[in-house]
Amino acid sequence: DIDLNDPEVAKAASKIQAGFRGHQVRKENKDKQPISQAQQDEDDIADIDLTDPDLADAALKIQAGFRGHLVRKKEEKTVKTDELNKKMADLNTEEELDIDLTDPELDKAATKIQATFRGHKTRKAV
Repeated sequence: DIDLNDPEVAKAASKIQAGFRGHQVRKENKDKQPISQAQQDEDDIADIDLTDPDLADAALKIQAGFRGHLVRKKEEKTVKTDELNKKMADLNTEEELDIDLTDPELDKAATKIQATFRGHKTRKAV
């Protein structure tokens, strides 16, 4: 997890925000006056020092925080799926115990359902 009160995180965020603000200003200036692509590339390279260890640390912290988020999200989904599967298994077990397969009413109900479905299928095919 990322501690938002950590001065390192604040410093990293400031560096990233400054780089993005520079990007936005260059984009706005590009619309106002044409700049050669070579000049644009030089400006982009000059704004961000990719060898800066603080920038690398900031990127690592952000990446680690995001990876942790993804793992927690996946784990939460797995836990919910497991709980749902268990509930469904319990429900199916209960239903199986309550149904009397020799009941003539059950045969009538099954026949009615099958006939309705066949009619639906036929109407849909037409």
